[in-house]
Amino acid sequence: MTHPSKAANKEYFLMILLGCLFALGLFDLVYSFTGAYAIFGILYPSAHALLNIILFLALSFIWSKEKWAAWLFLGIVVAHMGLDLAVGAFEFLKLILFLPAIYFLIKLK
Repeated sequence: MTHPSKAANKEYFLMILLGCLFALGLFDLVYSFTGAYAIFGILYPSAHALLNIILFLALSFIWSKEKWAAWLFLGIVVAHMGLDLAVGAFEFLKLILFLPAIYFLIKLK
């Protein structure tokens, strides 16, 4: 019985992480237009959706191993935090998004 190498395990982890982030982003994109964010203003759902679409772009380029995409992902996470702080929608749970950003920066270096 052959065991996959450590490099293959890291690739599987990257694929699973990217898949989970795609799913989370898709859920967040759909949730943006349910009316739940209406209390934060009329432009917040649109800006939130635009940042999610750019996040999808960054994730797709991370999938193809582009080094600059990790920086784009980090920039989008910071922009999400700034937008949430500006309108009063900040949640501490969203700080978890910095973990994959750091992992992508280390992995694609």
